[in-house]
Amino acid sequence: MEYLVLGLLILSPMTGYEVQQFIRKNLALICSHSAGSVQTALSKLEKSGKVASSETIAGKRRKKTFSITEEGRAAFSAWVAQPMRAGRGKNMELSRLFFAGLARPEERLAAIRDYIRQMEDARITLCAIRDRFQQLPPGSDWPQILRFQGYTIEYGIAAAAFEIGWYKQLLSELEEQP
Repeated sequence: MEYLVLGLLILSPMTGYEVQQFIRKNLALICSHSAGSVQTALSKLEKSGKVASSETIAGKRRKKTFSITEEGRAAFSAWVAQPMRAGRGKNMELSRLFFAGLARPEERLAAIRDYIRQMEDARITLCAIRDRFQQLPPGSDWPQILRFQGYTIEYGIAAAAFEIGWYKQLLSELEEQP
């Protein structure tokens, strides 16, 4: 979560609420967008000197805006330059499929149908994000940033489409021979 927050703060200084809302609208399928997880990350980053904050008063509300420090930029640059590691993303839901033979046939079918529905919803969400992901806070080097955000979204859409197809085929087999 900390590196995701650092990346967002490279794009533009934001309040904790703005970070949370950006994650909710654009990255909720990747990570938690709870206020607690965002505030915990911001607090940890501020204590370690990777972000700084400034407070302003807007009406009766105090507004705390966070920005990335040079130390934060260096930490983010080191992190983002590391090779991605295969096998890091574990899908614990596959354990349910692994043990599906222990469930009643109608429960298996219902569970698979519901999973297909959830993946279709995720695909729709990702398509909507793809359609609006260019509406980001002001920043720099947008062609490069948007290019890789686009790749990430397209990956998610393709992965969801694969899972939908695979589970539909499984469902078809199980409906013929429970």
